[in-house]
Amino acid sequence: MPTSDIKTDEVRLVEYWSRIAPDFDAIYTGNKNPVSRALDRWLRKDIYERYAWVMRKAEEIKPASVCDVGCGSGRFVASLAKRGARVTGVDFAPDMLKLARQLTTSEGVSDRCEFVLSDILDWKTSDRFDMVIAIGFWDYVRDPIPRLEVIRNLTKRSFLSAWPRAGTVRMRIRNVRLKMAGCPVYFFHRNQIEEYLRRVGFRVESSEILGQLYCIQATPV
Repeated sequence: MPTSDIKTDEVRLVEYWSRIAPDFDAIYTGNKNPVSRALDRWLRKDIYERYAWVMRKAEEIKPASVCDVGCGSGRFVASLAKRGARVTGVDFAPDMLKLARQLTTSEGVSDRCEFVLSDILDWKTSDRFDMVIAIGFWDYVRDPIPRLEVIRNLTKRSFLSAWPRAGTVRMRIRNVRLKMAGCPVYFFHRNQIEEYLRRVGFRVESSEILGQLYCIQATPV
């Protein structure tokens, strides 16, 4: 794959997320008109389901440390910090991290949170975490293997990830909508995802379908 194509994807993604950061965060806050809130509950049900899935898993795992890869506006970071974890959020969109810092401050958990402005591939750290999550992240990754290799090195106990399912009607619609907005988007088959995970040194512990998503828990081997 040409390096120029990768760079073009990165530039488009930063521009896209900077442009929509407040609107995206409003999906979680509900700061919209009643019609928009109802549409979110219907068309974006997966967003709420994947959040609940992560929190259920966190109750089982009880991590002392968490890394949220592609943390966005910090909703997972704040919730996991409230449960007692020390959380590091990594994202390459500065406008998203601005919202995340504001959120963790307003929620009173900023002392347990750290944010890193970086692509996960460029982040230089020796830290390792009890739990790593990458939710709403793989949708925008053309080649998952390099980032999964980094995540494998970060993970001590458990890795939670949500992947957009290939071949569904809604995903075809989403593909057209996001490409029209200048945002590259990708979709995956379950056997493809599980092979990626095995290849980099994870064992798949559970794999669930939540709406248009595969939600997968894996552990290092």
